[in-house]
Amino acid sequence: MKSYKHLLGKRIRQIRKKNELSQEEFAELISIDPNSVSRIECGVYYPSLDTLERISTALKVEMRDLFIFNNRESAEEMRHFLIKTSSEACIHKLRKMVRAVREIVQA
Repeated sequence: MKSYKHLLGKRIRQIRKKNELSQEEFAELISIDPNSVSRIECGVYYPSLDTLERISTALKVEMRDLFIFNNRESAEEMRHFLIKTSSEACIHKLRKMVRAVREIVQA
């Protein structure tokens, strides 16, 4: 079973390629180092909530679309991912993330 880091990275790569963006172009759009894009796409590290927001904007998708994976993972893995991602977010961004998660669950 793949970790959420890997699933999220794979999904971001998939959408980035669909938008015909190189890692370098994408990195410039979201204001991070190209090596960081590679690390995110390979599942080496989690993007921050701010970076997730910039990613979804640059890829022209809703944030929830980044979390649509082809397989279901355990609730514990999702919980871990959400805690890790939201650990440094402000209340406004946390509320936005909660809305996105609710929409995913209801879909």
